[in-house]
Amino acid sequence: MSSSARRYGHAVVIGSSMAGLVNARVLADHFEKVTVLERDERPAGPEPRKGAPQGQHVHLLLEAGKRVLEELFPGLTRETQDSGMNVIDSSRDMAWQHFGVWKVRVPSGIESVLCTRPYLEWNVFQRVKALPQVEIRENVTVEALCTDAERKRVTGVKVRGPGGEETLEADLVVDASGRGTRSPRWLEELGYGRPEEEKIGIDLAYTSRLYKRPAGFRDDWKLLVQYPRAPDGWRAGFISHVEGDRWIVSVNGYFGDHAPTDDKGFLEFARSLPRPGLYDYIQDAEPLTAPVTHKIPTSRWLHYERLSRFPERLIVTGDAVCAFNPIFGQGMTTASLGAKMLGELLTGKEPHTPGELSGVSERFRRKLPGILRIPWFMTSVMDMHYPQTTGARPPGVGVLHWFFGRLIELTSVDANVYHQFLRVLHMRDGLESLLQPGMALPLLAYGAKSLFVPLAERANVHRMPQA
Repeated sequence: MSSSARRYGHAVVIGSSMAGLVNARVLADHFEKVTVLERDERPAGPEPRKGAPQGQHVHLLLEAGKRVLEELFPGLTRETQDSGMNVIDSSRDMAWQHFGVWKVRVPSGIESVLCTRPYLEWNVFQRVKALPQVEIRENVTVEALCTDAERKRVTGVKVRGPGGEETLEADLVVDASGRGTRSPRWLEELGYGRPEEEKIGIDLAYTSRLYKRPAGFRDDWKLLVQYPRAPDGWRAGFISHVEGDRWIVSVNGYFGDHAPTDDKGFLEFARSLPRPGLYDYIQDAEPLTAPVTHKIPTSRWLHYERLSRFPERLIVTGDAVCAFNPIFGQGMTTASLGAKMLGELLTGKEPHTPGELSGVSERFRRKLPGILRIPWFMTSVMDMHYPQTTGARPPGVGVLHWFFGRLIELTSVDANVYHQFLRVLHMRDGLESLLQPGMALPLLAYGAKSLFVPLAERANVHRMPQA
């Protein structure tokens, strides 16, 4: 977009993780200047960084997120594939044991992206940094929001950096600072109250390490996933092909059952997962790094849309609004979709006065739940299978557990049902698509069968399928 086409002056983005970077890229199309404020100093290459401790663990970019990144950064996927990033068919290239059954493996046409989080983030960072209207400032902490005299409109931020304290004036402030967001406190101090916080207590921890992919590896999957069968099991494991001809291997457990970080303990935890599976592949593989752990006590959604009032010119997005259970791989995708929506609001696809930012913050906070609601619902229902999970349980949760349990079992024997399940998971379709006759009738028939036929005789429990 030419400079003359940009309608606004200065935007500030708090945080340079994936949510901050994709929002900075969107804002660069609409503002003369975009300043990204990062609390830490970023590494010189695609290495883990202090501000993103989750970066050393398995990550998955769902198809909806992949599409957004390709729109914002044309050629990104192709160029990074050349240096080792994997774009996979989410069914054919993925061996997935879920709720005690192995899902079928047939081509789906629904793609996912596999690579380490630092590798993807670094490639996106380089492209954002190269934009002439973007300035990225490191070692800067945002201390407070600045507002007009009536406290109705955010006018900038107060920051502390290597040069001391200063005030940055801004026409729009985007908080993409993640789980450590200070926006709830800032809003309370400004008289808006704190947003209602919805929490689901899971006490989850990932323990991960990199391995050299074994020479002569012959299996046909690029992602191996072993989810537990709730409520009896709560350990999971993942092997993902990543750049550099490596595997990233993550094992995790709920409710304080966390994998050790010594070699023997890590392997013994992997051995406890159902076999055949993860342990069989890593028992003789060469580790490249020591195991490292990242803990996630809760999933959390801050409901800004429920506040009775909200200041103009403030956007809160990404994990600063909704931090999912990472086992389901939705965070980067929903953050990307939120950035795309902000761009549409600024472009004028949503009605607003040309050349004015009034109302954009209000529309964004009201519309963002439309992106978050389905992934939050699906992950929450799955986590609520466990009696140890804390948090408010939705009405009819027992019926929902029966529905999703039978649906997941059916994905091990019915390719059409699995394909539609993937369409919902990757945000192509809404949940209502699971109730269409082509889904509901097979599910009802399978549900009836489940009353009389043992699981091992009605679903694929033991055999890892081939593509």
